[in-house]
Amino acid sequence: MINLSCQPRAKKFYDQAILKVEKREFLDAVDLLENASELEKDNLTWTKINFEIARLLRFEIQDYNKALFVYKNLILKSENTEVRLSSQQAIGEIYFENLMNYPLAIKELLLLETLVTDAERLESIRLKIAQSYRYIGNHKLALETIDSALRTAKNQKFHLLKLKAQTLHSMELYDEALKTYESILSDAPQFFSLENLFTAVSLIYEEKQDYKMAINYLTKYQDKIENKSYLELRLKRLSTKLVNKPFAKGVRK
Repeated sequence: MINLSCQPRAKKFYDQAILKVEKREFLDAVDLLENASELEKDNLTWTKINFEIARLLRFEIQDYNKALFVYKNLILKSENTEVRLSSQQAIGEIYFENLMNYPLAIKELLLLETLVTDAERLESIRLKIAQSYRYIGNHKLALETIDSALRTAKNQKFHLLKLKAQTLHSMELYDEALKTYESILSDAPQFFSLENLFTAVSLIYEEKQDYKMAINYLTKYQDKIENKSYLELRLKRLSTKLVNKPFAKGVRK
């Protein structure tokens, strides 16, 4: 339990709120914490109270719009630099992960990018920015963001390369997408398998109408594909397409 030097009445509300949290009565806890916040004069304590309110709203109650309001208020009023930074990150993540409002996610994450100095944290932010650009169909900016991030990427390198391949695929730049997937398979085979990118590669061959290559590819790596029922379904579908492909000589019986 956080030891807060609250004003007397504020502390009473805070202590009651903690008991409500322990009982998982989160709506009541938020009401009590809001009462504590209104009475608290010390900025550090006020910040801790409101950061807890935002956390409950975001993760337990899932009232994302109200959580956004609290995080934005923390940015405006808190004297704690790290809390302001964490609040800005939370805002970007809520727009990205929960509300799926990608234009606003881009706006907030781009602002966050200018404030963050930690390299690992920056990689995750840039990955989300690139994903957001892709989701709104701005593939050019997605690729620019990915290529820029890849210059210094370490922890998110292969996630960025995967996103690059997906973006190239969406742009119908199939050969470039295949080349990117091949580089991932060569440098990070375990990541490739965990992300089931064998299927992604076969989809590109399918869209190129090279059904034979798609079948050969899946057959070659069938031992590394865990979902055998899906693999069997994909192979059947591709075989049917190969048989029915116009001018498919020597295939029909």
